[in-house]
This record gives sequence, C-alpha cells and structure tokens, in this order.
Amino acid sequence: MNAGEAGRPARRGEPGEARDRGTEQWAARDVGGWLMIAAGVLVSGITALSDLRHEPFQPTTRLLNYLLSGLAVLFGLLLLRAPGKVPSWLINVLPSVAAIMVCIPTAVDRSPSPLGPLLLTWPVAFAAAVLSKRTAWITLGVVALAFGVLASAARGVDGLVLWVEVIASLAVVCWMVSRLQAQSNRLRAALASLARTDPLTELVNRRGFDEALAREHSRHVRGGPPMALLLIDIDHFKQVNDSWGHQVGDQTLRQLGALLSDGFRPMDVIGRIGGEEFGVLIPDSDPDHALARAQEICDAVRTQTRGWAHPITVSVGVAASLDTQTSPEDLFALADAGLYTAKALGRDRVGTAATQSPR
Repeated sequence: MNAGEAGRPARRGEPGEARDRGTEQWAARDVGGWLMIAAGVLVSGITALSDLRHEPFQPTTRLLNYLLSGLAVLFGLLLLRAPGKVPSWLINVLPSVAAIMVCIPTAVDRSPSPLGPLLLTWPVAFAAAVLSKRTAWITLGVVALAFGVLASAARGVDGLVLWVEVIASLAVVCWMVSRLQAQSNRLRAALASLARTDPLTELVNRRGFDEALAREHSRHVRGGPPMALLLIDIDHFKQVNDSWGHQVGDQTLRQLGALLSDGFRPMDVIGRIGGEEFGVLIPDSDPDHALARAQEICDAVRTQTRGWAHPITVSVGVAASLDTQTSPEDLFALADAGLYTAKALGRDRVGTAATQSPR
C-alpha cells in the first residue's frame, strides 16, 4: 500500500461490520434505554388490561411482570442518564439479559407467556440494528436456548412446535436487519470517503486533511511523538493551464499526486488542500527530518518531471510541532509562512518561517 492510499479517508476509521464506540454509546444510551422503558410500560399495561378483562395472569406471573417491568424502566432511565461511558460488555450483554427477563415469567408458571414471542423480537432486532452481527447472532442463540428449554418443559411437543415457529421468525428478522444494517454501513462509509476525497487526485481533500491533522495533534498532546507539516505549491501553475489548457493542468495535478504518494511512507497523510497546493502530514518527525524530506521532494519533482511535456517545480513550506501548545492552526500558519518565504526567495526551494537565505 503506498502513501497515497494510506492518506485516503476510507483507509482511516472506515466503519466495519462491528459498530464504532460512538455508535455503541448511542445505542446503549438512547435506543437501549428507551427500549427497556417501552418494554416495561408495555408489559405492565398488558398485565393490567388482562386483569380488567378478567383474564388475569397467574398471581406469581403477574407479580413478576410488574417487578421486571419496574426493573426494566429503572434500568432504562439509568442508561439514559448515565454520566460517563457505558462499558462495552454491558452494551453487548444488554439484549441477552432482556431476552432472559422476558422468559422468567414462563419459567415460574411453566406456561409460555403470550407476551414472550412478541417481546423476544425486540432484543434480537435491537442487537442486529445497532450492535455487531456477532452480538446479534449470540443474542438469537440465547433466545433460542432459553425459550426452547422453557417451552419444551411447559408444553412438551406443542412447546417445541411453538419454539420452531418463534425462532424461525426471529432468525429471519435477525438476518434481514443485519443485512440492511451492513448495506447502510457500506453506504455511509462510501459517502464519508467521498466527502473527504479529492476526486481529481484521489488524495484526501482539505476537510479530510484537517481531520487527520486534528487527530495527530490530539495524539501529540496526549504524549505522542512530534509531527511535521509540509505545504507544497506548484510554481507558476497558471502558466501550465494557459499554455497547455486545463486538461493538461488536471493531468499535472494527478501526476504530482502520484509522485508524492510514492515519495512518502504509508503512515504519512497526503492531501490536495487547494487548487495547486498539496499538504503532507508527517507523524513522528522532528524539524531536521521534515526539512530533509521536503528537500528530497523538491529535488524529485524537479528531476522527475523533466520528461513531462510540461515540466514543473514546487516550493515547499515546512513547520514542525515540538510543543504541545502549537495548535493545528498555528502549524498551518508556520508552514504557510515558510511557503511564502520559499516563493519570495525564487521558488523551487524549501522554506521555513525563519528562513533567511535560499536553501
């Protein structure tokens, strides 16, 4: 994988089959919390209505329904109001615990509750929609085991028939929701990549480059290594467009993007951040290393483009962040000052904010 590919946003943080931590937290707090509250209210309401219709549940089942409903509502409220991050293990076991709670009344009165098949759909659909595919199928397995044992013990062969009907339906729900969620994730990943990719060079655009710079700065602030920023501008690019046309200008930009991609490490981030301006973010780099890499690129462009129908040179501005107080905006300003210095000294050279003579 070359540096250009590594710099593309689709390679960094692309959503996979398992959801990211931010989505898991949203699932646990909002969807999971409201799901528990809704389940508790529904079970309590149906239990109360059965009493009014003079078709009550058995006394022990009625008590368990109200008790578990209260616990579900309380747990849902705690999730919604949790002050910190909810542990990942709790998020993953939440649907399985909910399924077991649904089966508890059945275990007590040894007759499958009419609420069971309906409520068991909720934890399976929840896991398939907002958690990983693996968690969804584990939840279905827990549901199949718990409901199968209870239905068989309570109703024998009739219970097994009910189990087959319920689990087959839940398996179809799990498969369909997981497929839809996977397609949605792929679409979101593609849209996120398009939003951060320059269509001409297929490098990251300014938005994606700023995000990478912010991530690397955060790592630096947390004790990570220093970083460097190069701003690379094509000298007299307007002459390329005026002399050979904009199609040749676009080809020049694509070729330079490929040349830069081949000249840096996979860990470096390369982007087209302006019309004829490129940026290179070099993690784990001190000023001397950054200056050396900038000079190498400047020399490589000068020599390797001589065979092009439209040879070019570049000016490079260099800035390095050794101090955690240097913000991404400060780093950009320093590199831009270096680029201005390089152009003021005659172009086709490397400059820094402190450059006093041609390099």
